[in-house]
Amino acid sequence: MTIHHSLDYYLGAGYIPILDRYRLKDINSEYGCFIGLDVCFPLYKVLDMEAQSLEGTWNEVNDYVTNAFNIIADGNGKEVEIKEDMKLRYVGEFIDKIKSQQKASPPTACYPIYFISVGDNEDEKLVYIGKTSAKTHRFSGGHRAALKLHAPEYEGLSKHIYFGTVVFLDHKKKYMPLEFIRPLEDAESLLSNLEAGLIYNLKSELNTTYLNKNYARFDMLINIENHSSRSDLLRSMQVSIEC
Repeated sequence: MTIHHSLDYYLGAGYIPILDRYRLKDINSEYGCFIGLDVCFPLYKVLDMEAQSLEGTWNEVNDYVTNAFNIIADGNGKEVEIKEDMKLRYVGEFIDKIKSQQKASPPTACYPIYFISVGDNEDEKLVYIGKTSAKTHRFSGGHRAALKLHAPEYEGLSKHIYFGTVVFLDHKKKYMPLEFIRPLEDAESLLSNLEAGLIYNLKSELNTTYLNKNYARFDMLINIENHSSRSDLLRSMQVSIEC
């Protein structure tokens, strides 16, 4: 299991993402959306995964980047110069300073969507898709889908949950993590569109909302990659969402 840190990628490359440039209009829907399933747990261990909230991660990213710009501005003693390639002039010499002066490490990537499966190997099947938009853990009080898995037809089957990151591409094929998209309302709308489109197209049997009617508002090609070592569930799958 590998937990990704989107901002670490940018800092490692020597620049800071300019979040105002991550907008809905900049997404190239023809290139598609990419969901990376990096995290997988047996369902009974789901509370080992920290509660996920798109809003929470979005705010953490915003705060970290804002503080980083302030540190650079203080170090330069003048207004920060922003270039078209989204790099900052002289930013490389401030990376260590940014990391040392921040109150916390760069926030992890958001894992705002999850998939529940039953069975093993070639018999494993997807049964539920959901979004992790709650500020508190959605499974702590008894999740509806988890309760449905107590039905006789699921008895004796292994049950797993996969969490995925969501990344888009702009017209220059640069990465646009969902938690970078501004404003927050647009990021949340994209997540809802993904959830609705996936449920409608993949027909996950324990879902009720979105199952029999297409509620998608944006056309989108979704590329799913299962990077977990658990199984081949949804590996290299494409889903075309049409509104």
